[in-house]
Amino acid sequence: MKKLLWIVNPHAGRGAMSGKIIGCVNAFQQAGYEVMLYVTQGAQDATRMVRERAGEFDRIVCAGGDGTLNEVVTGLMEADTRPPLGYIPAGTTNDFALSLGISKVPAEAAVVAVGDNLQALDIGRFNDRYFNYIAAFGVFTEVSYATPQQSKNIFGRAAYILEGVKSLANIKEHHIRVTSAEMTIEDDFIYGMVSNSVSVGGFKAITPDGVALDDGLHEVLLVYPVENPMELQWLVNDLLTHNMESTRFVYFRTSQITFDAAEEVPWTLDGEFGGATKRAEITNCARAITFATGNNKNLEQPAK
Repeated sequence: MKKLLWIVNPHAGRGAMSGKIIGCVNAFQQAGYEVMLYVTQGAQDATRMVRERAGEFDRIVCAGGDGTLNEVVTGLMEADTRPPLGYIPAGTTNDFALSLGISKVPAEAAVVAVGDNLQALDIGRFNDRYFNYIAAFGVFTEVSYATPQQSKNIFGRAAYILEGVKSLANIKEHHIRVTSAEMTIEDDFIYGMVSNSVSVGGFKAITPDGVALDDGLHEVLLVYPVENPMELQWLVNDLLTHNMESTRFVYFRTSQITFDAAEEVPWTLDGEFGGATKRAEITNCARAITFATGNNKNLEQPAK
């Protein structure tokens, strides 16, 4: 039989996988897989497990939030072999699952995870780390990793919003020189993100219809400072209405970009704290990992 490694984070998304284990295993076995279940024991445990044992399996499936998926992807990027990866979303927002067209119902996601609809997708490299769909700094970015897990479990996405409101009174500007083949710009910014997703924080990206997850390019958004609450409201309106003519932000695509800051800037990678650094070198690792996906207009079918 084919062998499958199933990695489960039991704490993600209010214990979303509780009571769902048997249904998922049944889907795996019906697809012809012998299943090894591994329950994560702590931070970076999934990365270690995948890095050391990926070569023993024909497919890897992980169940958890975006952070769990990030750990598994990191393990695959560091492993000698990279079997296809399936994903059962069990977190609070599950941005990447939305991009992949994967159901939030575990049993349905399990069928997709062992299906034949495979697509090699881009992975981001941030200095010596990796990210699936977003590296970001500035206002709100600390919300995802600063929000207490208990609050996430009780309030779901509302917990992020509650924490985000607290940060409005403390918007910090970062002076950064941004360098890429497409442009070089040096200015003050209150937010910046390098992403590869149709959804960020549960909300649609600025140009969701134009995002391709396998084109070797990241989407870059840089937001200028605002002087007052009214300007903040205008900025939000520009972003929500996809006003690409706005002078309040810069948006472009690139395969490689460098951020040089005057002082250390905290970053978030896939919703988890990614460290603080003065220099961030971000590279798109084109079509680095093969994912099992649902039907999604943002994904091109692999070549026959």
